[in-house]
Amino acid sequence: EYEDNLSIKDLNRFVKEAGFKSLGEKKEEKKSNELTKLIIFSILGIILMYISMGQMINLQTPKILNMMESPRVYAITLMILSLLFIFYGFDIIKNGIKNIIHKMPNMDSLVGVGVIVNFVYSLWNTIQVFMGNTSLVHHLYFESSAIIILFVKIGRYIDKKNKDKAVDTIKNLVTITPKNGTILKGGKELQVTINEIQKGDTIISKPGEKIAVDGTIINGKTHTDESFITGESKPVSKKVGDTVIAGSINYEGTIQYRAEKIGKESTVSEIVKLVAQATSTKAPIAKIADKISGYFVPT
Repeated sequence: EYEDNLSIKDLNRFVKEAGFKSLGEKKEEKKSNELTKLIIFSILGIILMYISMGQMINLQTPKILNMMESPRVYAITLMILSLLFIFYGFDIIKNGIKNIIHKMPNMDSLVGVGVIVNFVYSLWNTIQVFMGNTSLVHHLYFESSAIIILFVKIGRYIDKKNKDKAVDTIKNLVTITPKNGTILKGGKELQVTINEIQKGDTIISKPGEKIAVDGTIINGKTHTDESFITGESKPVSKKVGDTVIAGSINYEGTIQYRAEKIGKESTVSEIVKLVAQATSTKAPIAKIADKISGYFVPT
């Protein structure tokens, strides 16, 4: 009933009153926009590489983009295309510079420094080309800055997609346990919410119902579906003394079981906790990369 009385507007107000900013509901549109941007910049990256590297491997390019015949147009084209990538990856560069200022350089710092130095060096050579020193057209490396950002963005997108899948898994696991259960008290069957069940309570599960909490069977026998945990589609035989897992489906028998693990101690809660930890912490290899960057960047 309490949940039904709450609206998104109320939740946003509570967050604001607590001194934070609400980002609203997670929308699929944002994911779609990220993918669209990635596709667009991947195409731009291919075009940029074609213009800058194509002539080295004898690919046909328009005369106006030929580094020898039109060095100024060639240089300015690469610069404009690369600037688009700089804006696209500005969040990476900004974060990297911020970490350097706080004397905690990481991978973003390495990427940021590499991109900026590359771009500034190429920009200086572009100015020299416009001043008549056209031989420096061979020393433009705008595409390197652009491709570095593109690769990092692709990596971030894949990482975020995997984390989103993990979040969806958590949501599914959270909703897998039933909201209510039937306990046996004083010889009577009482319908209660999951929060009302205490350790040691005797719970009744009838055919077709979900197991309310983790426990041990004390009366009856049945088969349960534990595929959401084990991946095994075959029903598992359960008898007196066997454990049952919250969220699993009771197939054909009426059983009584003693509640043992409830709330945060349940199997489902432990899995949710592990998945949450895995998505909120960096992989060991990423931590090593950040540590190396701490020494590599200033060097």
